[in-house]
Amino acid sequence: MRASRLGRYSWTMFDWANQPFYTLIMTFVFSVYFTDVFITGDDGAQKLTLTQTISGLAIALLSPVLGSITDIKGNRKLLMGITSVLFVLGMALLWYSPPGAPDGIWLVMFGLILASAMVGFSEVFNNSVLATIETPENSGWLSGMGYGVGYIAGLIALILFLIIFVWPGGETENLYGLNTSEYEHIRIVGPLCAIWYAVFIIPLFLFTPDLKKNDVTVINSVKIGLTNFINTFKEARKYKNIFTFLITRMFYQDALNALFVVGGVYASLVVGMSLTQVLILGIILNVLSGPSSIYGGYLNDLIGSKNVINLSLWGLLVSGVLGLSIDKDTIFYFFTVNEYSAGVEEFTFGIFNSVSQVTYICVVIGISIFYGPAQTASRALMVKLSPQEKMTEFFGLYAFAGKSTCLACPRINVTNTRFH
Repeated sequence: MRASRLGRYSWTMFDWANQPFYTLIMTFVFSVYFTDVFITGDDGAQKLTLTQTISGLAIALLSPVLGSITDIKGNRKLLMGITSVLFVLGMALLWYSPPGAPDGIWLVMFGLILASAMVGFSEVFNNSVLATIETPENSGWLSGMGYGVGYIAGLIALILFLIIFVWPGGETENLYGLNTSEYEHIRIVGPLCAIWYAVFIIPLFLFTPDLKKNDVTVINSVKIGLTNFINTFKEARKYKNIFTFLITRMFYQDALNALFVVGGVYASLVVGMSLTQVLILGIILNVLSGPSSIYGGYLNDLIGSKNVINLSLWGLLVSGVLGLSIDKDTIFYFFTVNEYSAGVEEFTFGIFNSVSQVTYICVVIGISIFYGPAQTASRALMVKLSPQEKMTEFFGLYAFAGKSTCLACPRINVTNTRFH
């Protein structure tokens, strides 16, 4: 049943609310600070990867079960409210990360693990709502709109953070009462993203319709949910198309997640970009990712989810391989380019200073064009394939398929970073 326009647009506010976490914290600001200043060198990259491995395992193992329980109990918003509060808490804890980690690293690592896991659980509940507020024929458009407004939010957050905190922070030791020598103007990103999420998630809770709450006790819903979850695997042949898609997704989604999580760190440690350059990289990515996600939703309803996914994955494969071929001195694995970098700074208006950096930007443009449509079409296809009565359970399996290789993909990225 299609929800009201207000209900549908309020649903997209989830992506608007959570995207700064991925953009500012996990990719372009805090992750770079984590590996460059908080814990320097290879150990920083390894610890950052460890947080994503642990949170990924939690999402992979618990999401399907939580989804099955929610389908029985109903009232997705209750569980989503709990995970949202814990998500906000995890982001707020990132403030306690002074340079060199004099107070230890475990509170900050716990904050990253908590935030990453809770936003993952929230996505399971939010994704399953799509099937109850939009028809399958139009689910691609609304899915793309959600991701699109999310990238626009990431773009706005990046620009504001760059203008308000990063650029002024290099010129004074006291910025709005923040001690820049202790990087407080960078560490504030965690609490700011927490506030952003807490404010902008409100429309979803107020206006987006929820499943009707069933008169089942929590204990019984857990028992029935676990039984249904086990039966789903026993009846796997009945859901052959869904499991085929989930197995396929297992091989591509976590690779895409790892590409984005380590992308900013790779740009900093391997390509040699400064924090300002990494933020500009993020702005370029989000400028293109927003429209490409929205167009991907339109294309999904026009030519079908499978065709959009296939096209996007080929584009991402080529872009990803090219991205990993670039370091400070070479591009495409073999070509040394230092001698050609003299005029780059003038050509880029003083923003970038090497051929490697400009080439990396071009590759990121390719990634940003194809990543949004891949996300959009995958979510829309899951809505079309999943039975209504098991929607949250199957989106839990959808999350499992996106995190089940979390032990491998981030580790590969870190190994590649160390190799360079």
